[in-house]
Amino acid sequence: AVTAAHRGGPLAAVAWNECPHITDTGISAWLSARHRGRDPSPDESEAFAVAFESALRAEWRRSPDRFRAMPGAVAFLSHLSGIGGTYAIATGGLGRTARLKLSAAGLPTDRLLASSDDSRARVEIFSLAMTRLDELNQPRGPRMVLVGDGVWDVHTAARLGWAFVGVGSGERAARLRAAGASVIIPHFDDKSAATTAIRQAAVPRAG
Repeated sequence: AVTAAHRGGPLAAVAWNECPHITDTGISAWLSARHRGRDPSPDESEAFAVAFESALRAEWRRSPDRFRAMPGAVAFLSHLSGIGGTYAIATGGLGRTARLKLSAAGLPTDRLLASSDDSRARVEIFSLAMTRLDELNQPRGPRMVLVGDGVWDVHTAARLGWAFVGVGSGERAARLRAAGASVIIPHFDDKSAATTAIRQAAVPRAG
């Protein structure tokens, strides 16, 4: 509804696989090009971001359970730091809405190092997150593991040459596996299983 309001009215059904960048700014620009024949202006982009954040906050007040972190995620990040691991959070969402969702879920906002505010392309977003992690002088090994729950995350890991751990069950897990993920966990409740998954993760075979 927010997208429709800021793109000139109701939008016809679209095939999302035609969108080159499945990120908030990428989708916004793609829809604007389809329906207006041009990129959104800075003012239009800001109006969309403000409206989206407002709608998200309203939904948070109405249904806070929808903003809970995935089971075990908060504890696992502490565990990861405790065993010498380090991490960055990167997202295809807007920075302001990502911080809202992280805060609502009880997850750290200070490790949100890149978002679609920085680029429409996920590969560039995740690469930038690692660059900024290095600038924070956070020790890390040469092996990178992307943890995600979307098919687009599998594709991003494949393009970057990073190992990948999928998170999901049922139909979501099937989609991740079909996209090339070989290691998938249902959640982070079992810290030992999640740690093993990260250690055993491989670069997706396709993407």
